[in-house]
Amino acid sequence: MYDSPQGGSYSASCSSSIGIGCGIAEVPSCGGMRLLSINELETALSTYKSISSDAPGQIIWSVAENYHFEPALIEGKKLIADIGKMMSVQVIVEGSMNSSNPYFSSSWRRSFTGGFILDMGVHFIAGLRMLVRCEVVSVSAMTSHVDLILPPPDNLSSVFHLENGCSGVFVMVVSSRSPKILWRVVGTNETLQIERGFQGQHGYLVSLYDANGQCKSSFFPFSGVTEELKAFFNDVSENTLKKGSQFVPEHRLSFVEGARDVALLEAMLESGSRQGKQVQVKKF
Repeated sequence: MYDSPQGGSYSASCSSSIGIGCGIAEVPSCGGMRLLSINELETALSTYKSISSDAPGQIIWSVAENYHFEPALIEGKKLIADIGKMMSVQVIVEGSMNSSNPYFSSSWRRSFTGGFILDMGVHFIAGLRMLVRCEVVSVSAMTSHVDLILPPPDNLSSVFHLENGCSGVFVMVVSSRSPKILWRVVGTNETLQIERGFQGQHGYLVSLYDANGQCKSSFFPFSGVTEELKAFFNDVSENTLKKGSQFVPEHRLSFVEGARDVALLEAMLESGSRQGKQVQVKKF
């Protein structure tokens, strides 16, 4: 099931013929129904480890997060090493969720607080974590409910603190008249920006600004969904051929990575519900 308003995840499942199970689940929901809470994530991970320890071969449980495979973010992750010491990070998401959007009437997104922010935002959180190459330690956020045809909250502004000492902002508007999505990382030497755009097809423009103000840009069309599925089926094939021995699954598909994305966004929503109180991000 391909199911996301912002170029999101594809979910599928299968089990191999030799008794080594495999499956791929959607983020942030499980089975396309609803968000897993932090407690449920912990229980699911514990259960998976328990089942895996008794299995005759390795069990593959993957989480479909296509932004881990988007070429623009992969390129950005390479370029981030050259920007120098990280000074500031900005993530701006101005979505286009309105009554003309096919996902607008989705019932499960409306069944819990922050449904649209969680469903849409988890992809951009995945992109953030991928780019900065370290974890977010704590957040402080404010939320509001402005567009009453959407479930609350529909706006989120958060300051986050990285374990490398840098701070940044994550700002999300679920429904905007002028949609925009970008990540911007300012370093002591260069500045990296990745912004959604259209050049004959949808994708992301990666721009690197040097100390002299010169800019080098490259456009990367979307292909994350295709690439994540290729990686998943390659894992299944390799696991079958090697029968679990010396097999190392693709880490970008791991359940733990998906849990970390959800935990960060849930911490922001928790802080917002507590009028900006600083919240520590759950570690997985």
